[in-house]
Amino acid sequence: MSNSDVNRIACSGPIEDLIYSSEKGVEGNFVGDNAFIKFKIAKKGAEKIYSSTPTELFVACQGKIFSLIATPKRIPAATIRLFTGRDDAQKKNMAELEGMPFEKKILHLLKQAYKAKYPDSYLTHSANLKIELASNLDVRLRHVVDVEGEGFRIKEFVVSSRGGQVVELEEKLFLSRNIGEKIVAIAIDEHLLKSGKSTRVFVIEARGEAES
Repeated sequence: MSNSDVNRIACSGPIEDLIYSSEKGVEGNFVGDNAFIKFKIAKKGAEKIYSSTPTELFVACQGKIFSLIATPKRIPAATIRLFTGRDDAQKKNMAELEGMPFEKKILHLLKQAYKAKYPDSYLTHSANLKIELASNLDVRLRHVVDVEGEGFRIKEFVVSSRGGQVVELEEKLFLSRNIGEKIVAIAIDEHLLKSGKSTRVFVIEARGEAES
């Protein structure tokens, strides 16, 4: 979890209780399906000291107790999604896309990615991974979203230009093994990348489940 920003824990139903150790510098509260965790930032003079101490969290949801070990790190805010079982998530994902032809499924997933609004049954992971793609571009993988049961993986990249150049992006540039395997769709938010600006690029991969 982030040791500087507010982290979110999402459950597939109302959260009944959240238990944590305030002695370890943790603050938390919950409402509805969501709980929010913040690690306190200590100060030593003008210096800020960020927590690095792992702590246990217990979340009561859907009649179950989820036990988590939260390790605070200097990363962006994290969202942790809790499920009562992998089969439940797969069934929800299949129901979400049921009856859609392949092309409409892809468009539906791209719209969700663009709005950054995913069902709780999708497995989302935050990342900050630098990708080598082109000498005039900085490319970072920001999010990975798995749609289990349907066999899709959504990747969100943040792309900026190097050296103050204006770059025109094309989808074919991202057809690279450094970007992904079995790529079935690429969408670029802004094709003309101006100096000092960044844009989002979404890539959808088809894994084994989607090909059957």
